[in-house]
Amino acid sequence: MPPKRKRGGATVKAASSKANSIKASGGDEDEDEDNAADDDTTNAGVGGPKKKKIKMKNDEQNQQPTPTNNADETTTTEQTFTPPPPPKTCPYLSFVNRPLLDFDFEKRCSVSFAKENCYCCLTCGHFFAGRGPKTPAYTHALERENHFVFMHLENGRAFCLPDNYEIFDASLEDVRKVLFPRFTSEEIARLEKEAIWSKALDGTEYLVGVVGLNRVENAKGVNSIVQSLARVEKLRAHFLSASLMNNNNNKNENDTLQSLCQRIWNKHNFRGHTSPDSFVRKLRKQIKLVHPEKLETDIDNLFNDPFATLRHFLTFVVPKKYVDELFRGELLMLNQKNKTQPFVFVPLKLPDAPLFRDVMEKNAIPQVALAELLKPFALKTAPEYLILAFVNRFSKNQFTKEVSKNPTIVTFPVKNLKIQASSSSGSNSNSNPFSYDLLANVDSAGKATVKHVDGNWYETNDLFVNEVLAQQVTLGETYVQIYKRASS
Repeated sequence: MPPKRKRGGATVKAASSKANSIKASGGDEDEDEDNAADDDTTNAGVGGPKKKKIKMKNDEQNQQPTPTNNADETTTTEQTFTPPPPPKTCPYLSFVNRPLLDFDFEKRCSVSFAKENCYCCLTCGHFFAGRGPKTPAYTHALERENHFVFMHLENGRAFCLPDNYEIFDASLEDVRKVLFPRFTSEEIARLEKEAIWSKALDGTEYLVGVVGLNRVENAKGVNSIVQSLARVEKLRAHFLSASLMNNNNNKNENDTLQSLCQRIWNKHNFRGHTSPDSFVRKLRKQIKLVHPEKLETDIDNLFNDPFATLRHFLTFVVPKKYVDELFRGELLMLNQKNKTQPFVFVPLKLPDAPLFRDVMEKNAIPQVALAELLKPFALKTAPEYLILAFVNRFSKNQFTKEVSKNPTIVTFPVKNLKIQASSSSGSNSNSNPFSYDLLANVDSAGKATVKHVDGNWYETNDLFVNEVLAQQVTLGETYVQIYKRASS
């Protein structure tokens, strides 16, 4: 027994010296812990509890985080969840002058003529480029009194210059609705069923969809064709629904037929008319790029003639998908051995005007029924919308270069225009005729009489819009007509 106690005391003494050496040297902690575990297993008894105490102390030191790391984590967490500062209110919103705002024209800086990064001064309505120091917009804000609020013409963001901070205020939403017309599916469905009246800033009321169009110089045929094509329901729905795909972050294309149609049907307009100025400018530039040899007089003749304007629209402006779907058909030429001919519009020729006076020594104005002009034709494929054009209403003398007008009056029905249909064998005796109702009628003077969704007829002559009776539609010298196939 005494020798055993002596060995036990030696073991305790060796373990104490070993622990002190570990503490002093600070050697490999993993090796020391493994050795201590082995010693605990071998010498369970007197030396075990002391070694376990040393191990627990080292573990607590290793698990305790340093104060520096805790401070860093706290700082990072506070920076991540710091709430943004509230938007700054602008004290100059009362100087916004809405009657002077007009976004119908080309969006170009009035100083540098640049088209990129343009802003509109909401006090005077002029366009300026830039926002930083030494830019036209910045200089304008410094030179003019109370001209501080500007709106970006491509995304609708508002800024206060020269302080250069962004304005977040709901009072500017009406300006954005004029700059970016938007139509929901419910609004489009409502526009196709009922007439909506809106009020302009000057207090006058206007009918949405039948608004006046500014007369562009040497382009009198554009307004009448635009008003007529706006009656085609599926084409109009395509143009209006396209606004849902765009947002204020996209560039606002103001020089397209789609944009012009959206402005015509926008109930948030500040005035009861709009302008096709930027649209006509783009058309002229496109023609000059494709045909640089064309003179300005040739382009003027194109857009002054409603029929020539219609052909250009159906070829280059209206999407080909809708031209084929809505207007393209196939004719059967009964007087040419049943020859078939595809068409987008049906060309009709008026009888020549009489050269001599009648027995009463008066120049009688000839008349012809539309049914007589349609007798040589039969529809093999009937389009949903039928376009009729009287191609010889105007003729040019090859010698004197003078343009003469055929004064023949065409009588036509407003409803149930019957056009014979061809059967599969080529004859039309056993086929029921197609029935069409008139939607728009353009006369030789460039006036368009259109049928609105409420069933009433309106005569549009540039900026002037008047309601007329259905009997008055047939009185003019018709030039171009658009019919819609009856549902029956």
